[in-house]
Amino acid sequence: MTARRAKPLPDPKADAVRHAPVREGRLSARDWIEAGQELLRTQGISAIKLATLTRRLAVSTGSFYHHFDDFESYLGALAEHYRIDRVMRDLDNAARGTDPDPVARLQRLARESLRAGTFELDHAMRVWATMDARARASLRRAETLVLEFITQAFIDLGFERAEASLRARVLLSANVSPLLAQDAKSRGDFFRGCLRLLVADAPRPGTLRRSAGAQR
Repeated sequence: MTARRAKPLPDPKADAVRHAPVREGRLSARDWIEAGQELLRTQGISAIKLATLTRRLAVSTGSFYHHFDDFESYLGALAEHYRIDRVMRDLDNAARGTDPDPVARLQRLARESLRAGTFELDHAMRVWATMDARARASLRRAETLVLEFITQAFIDLGFERAEASLRARVLLSANVSPLLAQDAKSRGDFFRGCLRLLVADAPRPGTLRRSAGAQR
């Protein structure tokens, strides 16, 4: 007599994915891009797969192909979204503050980047850029915008453009290092420490706030 094979126990997670509601046609291209950006920020470029995205959004691939010709075009849009949406939004928010103090502008930029998770996303983009020209181009354009913003703040503190540009590069380079602690408080404290050193001899000193993470 042949022994009966034991029936496998149900997997709740697999069952949830299998029976997830299909929201075909309801998602925008931006929904797909933002889902990919969050995966990129938290898990890196290796996590960006169509199967992972469809599970995450509880849709079939039909919704994806409604917005993108293929996965390569999606990756191109994802790379560009970093510059257009995340970095430019952080810069706009930092520039929108009511305090004209150049140091306060730089601290607002740090707060925006910490709040939005831009530091983590920047690290993921830098890893991706080592293997993809689209990510490299987007990162380079984003970095140009950030450097110009920081350089202008140092110019407003009284430094000549060449010196302001050098200090801007030092501040940016130090704060995108993969060796930094990932928690917001440590990053905020490190940014403030770097900024204190770089503005200490400013011809027109600004006011360094108590914490880069402090409220407006």
